[in-house]
Amino acid sequence: MNENTLTALAGMGPVLKIILILSLLLGFFLAYSCSREGIEDVQGEISAFERVHSFVGDQSCQSCHEQAWDDWKGSHHDYAIAEAGQDVVRGDFNDAHFVDGEEAYRFYRQGEDFMVDYTGADGQTETYRIVYTFGWEPLQQYLVYIGQGKYQALHAAWDTLEEKWFSLYPYETFEPDDWMHWRRGAMNWNTMCADCHSTNLKQNYDPDTDSFHTTWSVLNVSCEACHGPGKDHVELMNSPDADNIPIERIRRDLDLVRFTPQMTELNTCAPCHSFRQKLTEEYIHGDPYLDHFDLRVAHPPYYFADGQILEEVYVYGSFLQSRKFMEGVQCTDCHNPHSIQLREPLTNNRLCLMCHEPSYDTYAHHFHEPNTSGTACVDCHMDGRVYMGNDFRRDHSFRVPRPHQSVQFGTPNSCNSCHTDETPEWAAAAIEEWYGAPSGDHYTDVLLKADAEQRSDVAGLKELAADERQPEMIRAIAVWYTGRFPNDDTGEILELAMQSESGLIRNSAIRALENLPDEVRHRLSQKALDDEFRANRIAAARYLAGFSPHEIERGLRDHFTNALQEYVTYLDVNAYFPQAQMSRGQMYEQQGDLQRAMEAYRNAVSRDPYFTPARINLAYVLNRLGSNEEAEFHLRTVTEQDPEFGDAYYSLGLLMAEMNRMPDAIGWFREAAERMPDHGRLFYNLAIAHQTVGEREEAEEAYTTAIGLEPGNGDFRYGLITLYMQQEHYNKALEQAEHLNRIFPNNRQVEQLLQTIRQRL
Repeated sequence: MNENTLTALAGMGPVLKIILILSLLLGFFLAYSCSREGIEDVQGEISAFERVHSFVGDQSCQSCHEQAWDDWKGSHHDYAIAEAGQDVVRGDFNDAHFVDGEEAYRFYRQGEDFMVDYTGADGQTETYRIVYTFGWEPLQQYLVYIGQGKYQALHAAWDTLEEKWFSLYPYETFEPDDWMHWRRGAMNWNTMCADCHSTNLKQNYDPDTDSFHTTWSVLNVSCEACHGPGKDHVELMNSPDADNIPIERIRRDLDLVRFTPQMTELNTCAPCHSFRQKLTEEYIHGDPYLDHFDLRVAHPPYYFADGQILEEVYVYGSFLQSRKFMEGVQCTDCHNPHSIQLREPLTNNRLCLMCHEPSYDTYAHHFHEPNTSGTACVDCHMDGRVYMGNDFRRDHSFRVPRPHQSVQFGTPNSCNSCHTDETPEWAAAAIEEWYGAPSGDHYTDVLLKADAEQRSDVAGLKELAADERQPEMIRAIAVWYTGRFPNDDTGEILELAMQSESGLIRNSAIRALENLPDEVRHRLSQKALDDEFRANRIAAARYLAGFSPHEIERGLRDHFTNALQEYVTYLDVNAYFPQAQMSRGQMYEQQGDLQRAMEAYRNAVSRDPYFTPARINLAYVLNRLGSNEEAEFHLRTVTEQDPEFGDAYYSLGLLMAEMNRMPDAIGWFREAAERMPDHGRLFYNLAIAHQTVGEREEAEEAYTTAIGLEPGNGDFRYGLITLYMQQEHYNKALEQAEHLNRIFPNNRQVEQLLQTIRQRL
């Protein structure tokens, strides 16, 4: 603390930055459209799709694997995507009209083609040909071509259950430049859907021209999507000595066969049935999942605080929480691997009774009358949610209903999912009557308390993170909570978690370093530069991108160089996404290259003009480069697009103060204070601004508010002391200085300040 505190606002310089962790939302099953002139270009684009020679196609498999091929034919994988034709289009194209808010669709036939006229909110009508169908049930979407190699899915989809058109985003209107508009990124097939709906797909995005040259081997999800490229296998089995080849040799040619180890099978299914970020352009069959994908740990805001599904997160993150995963269960224990259907109907419980005792299928266990809802195991243990308007998907964590937690924490439970007219209290009472009072020591109790109390020292959290008896996803969630609310023990806990045998737990620990002090984060993240999994090396490199090799531990310098290149490759692979462009900008900032950072942030904003974090960061860099007028423009734009985002108003206040426009600064600070009433430093800066223009009463009020929010903050009290001394209110100044002395005993500056004030009394 010193006299410069008073002028800190005007000389603050770069004050606008808000850094957010990259969060790519992969896996939207969405849709889009094209102009009339784009229709003629479609055939040229289709002919450009290349066949990769190591992949031979499903027809090569049929003759030897007839049963598997028959099971697969007509499955969801078979119908994942198909060329639009009479045999696959399920929607009504008999001059059907559908109105979605301010938008309208007309679906009709034109010879053999399936067509759509789309009328936007501006009243302009455009005509498109349906090129591909997407999915089979409970909904089917339709892809159209818009040029530049881009295929989009319409917001309008066909409900195959109720046989009607419906909107994926009812009651929502998106501006034409919004990322969520059907012509924009969220509905882009090439990046959001394609690699999980086709075999051996390569996006081939060119950021310089904002275009795609996407290629695939087989249009839909065929045999080799799971088993890997089959050329060697086919050639081997067609060779003259095929009858004499040992079975072990044959199996080596395919990545997925009968009696496959659990993780090998899960690594095959998980890439498309998980909520993850893509790290590489190409998935190599047989490689570990974390070498090509970064799995989202099952925590808020995409999951409930106890790990239950909330957003569209698919099943892998849930399954890793389950006791079934711990006991070695894998996907094909329940699902036919080729038809994807369950091996037994859910209604008779035979599927579950393959492993569980028959006593669980009795009234004595479930307390529901025979042949009623509630007697099926999944009714209680696999609750679910509806996504995309009509697609009910079950939670694969296989949990016991805990309505008492719903009472306390607001989490969902399967009892009230059925008994919607009853309260969680009613359900909790029934569960206690049947099974006794809950123990309160389940891992979900620990996670929910950590989330509710916003702290990491809740009883059991540290122990849960290290408990090898618990599923690794649960431990990874506990590690995440530890880092989210750091305390004095956090660094030690995360360092221990980074030594776990589980790559997922190590990944969660590395990401949890985000909230730790720079010195601790940089020291610990270096330890992950030689991690066995690419996802973890990239997570570490993100923190260290601004370092030069000589600043890295000597034995890790080569690993650092390699990890940083892997991080850059990851950004290249995801270059279409605004979040990746923002992360690239952050990397350049760390490296001190503000011009390239500015370009990356501009790219992010051009892709999604409503992406607030990128626009805020762009304003920050422009401020550092001296372009304050443009920085002001972008911050004002944020306040218009997101009126409740208080940080934009606060940043504008800081920028105005830096430009010596104090009246404007005061106005923006007050706007920010309405939205962030608990932000102590905001009121401190407001006080300085008032003090600078001579508004002493307003300054005193703002200082007092700041001190009330953070009584132990020395800067705030020092600011108030300077105000009192300016007014020669030395008794008030002495009172605050004595408070300061109690906060910072034996501080020489404070003692000198006390002496100065006493001399003036």
